[in-house]
Amino acid sequence: MTAQRVDIFERSFDVADFTERLKSLTEILGEQNVITESDVTAEYAVDSMVPKAVIFPKNTKQMSEVIKFANRENLAIVTRGSATKMAMGNPPKRLDMVVCTSRMNHMLDVDTSNLTMTVEAGVKFRDIQARLATQEDRCYLPLNDLSVEADEFICSDRSRNGCFVPIDPTYANRATIGGIIATNTTGPRRLLYNLPRDAIIGIRLVAPNGDILGSGGKTVKNVSGYDVSKLMVGSMGSLGILCEMTLKMLPLPDKMETLLVSFSSFSDASVFAERIFETTLLPAAVEVMNAAAYNHLSMPGIPDFGSDGYVSAIALEAFKPAVDRIRAETLEMAKAAGSRADAIFKEDEHLSFWLAVSDLTQNLDRQFSGLIKAKLNYPISLWKDIIETVESIFSQADLDYTLQAHAGNGVCLVGLLIDENDTTATDRAVEALRQLLKRCREIDGNLVTDVKGKLKMWGEMGSDFVVMKRLKDRLDPSAIMSPGRYVEGL
Repeated sequence: MTAQRVDIFERSFDVADFTERLKSLTEILGEQNVITESDVTAEYAVDSMVPKAVIFPKNTKQMSEVIKFANRENLAIVTRGSATKMAMGNPPKRLDMVVCTSRMNHMLDVDTSNLTMTVEAGVKFRDIQARLATQEDRCYLPLNDLSVEADEFICSDRSRNGCFVPIDPTYANRATIGGIIATNTTGPRRLLYNLPRDAIIGIRLVAPNGDILGSGGKTVKNVSGYDVSKLMVGSMGSLGILCEMTLKMLPLPDKMETLLVSFSSFSDASVFAERIFETTLLPAAVEVMNAAAYNHLSMPGIPDFGSDGYVSAIALEAFKPAVDRIRAETLEMAKAAGSRADAIFKEDEHLSFWLAVSDLTQNLDRQFSGLIKAKLNYPISLWKDIIETVESIFSQADLDYTLQAHAGNGVCLVGLLIDENDTTATDRAVEALRQLLKRCREIDGNLVTDVKGKLKMWGEMGSDFVVMKRLKDRLDPSAIMSPGRYVEGL
């Protein structure tokens, strides 16, 4: 579409005209799946930009029709699942339609014999894990009610042998699988289970021109040439819309426990974590968090370790002998590193604890109206240096903060506990994050934040941005897919 045509369309746009243009799409999807009422569209605003319509396709074919329509009319699209990550990214340059995957919520195939499953993008992660529960209701999430929210299921195997999808996202109870993959969401247990991209063996997506594309399948070695499925991970809906994905599963761990150890300082906690990594032990996670982060975890009965210091949380998920050995050796290392106290969570409490870790950001959002979030990444070998820098900078700026270091992963999450009316604290926080970004870049790391307008949300880009821009320009020449929301305004 030429620039001249875009200008004419934008000048002539009005509600009546848009409603008329939507008729062809409404005939395909049904009136109940094409919403233009202002009171509804306002609820789907993206960074205060209200879409002209909210679209609810029910399958991949309908999604294709939506994108083809958007292409014909030059309409900008932002994709939405359950909205847990809608604050991520820059404000869109323009927004005409929000395309919601919530009605694409079917589990198409569950094959426990071959440890694969195929699901649509709108299926909630909690529903996936609940569907894979054993006959004794043993599940990888602490779900009191193992019922699921999807309205239809088609499964090749209903034996329920006790499996799980090895992904550890934030907002595990609310997030959709499509949103998790599109935002590349990970958590502490990526230490053992790796990234979402490692769980994907096949996808079906709708490209920006409306074509339905497929990559991979139900076998592990099934891709020759470029693996499009990996390209879509973390693309934030800028290169197409994920509609279906085939995922690898694992049998539920034989035994699951969490070891909590309290230390008086980060120095002691880091020595403990380093000693774990010097051994051949394979914990599922080694999380090092300050007292503020630990004390804001929403979990009944969590041990009180005081208002200062650090807590290390070690997830153990393996066969019983392995878990027993890791626990025994880890406790010895903790005492040698100067631990103050410890506690052990088993099975259900273990799952509840890591769900609370997954929900920490959501809990902080409810309590602090001006909460500022940031994610730091850096070479794993320099993690202690970065955490000490975080402590120093935030202390000098007189800021209260939560800190979670995914030890062994090269990732640290911080939350600045600020009231939205405290503009002075906000300014100090922005300057502190600017200093942290500079330090991360000095060691080939980066910093991503949710501060819009005052900082680069995606941090500083390197030479790989040239390739990213070429891909975007080639795959989405009309710039209709989440325009401006991704790195450097892609």
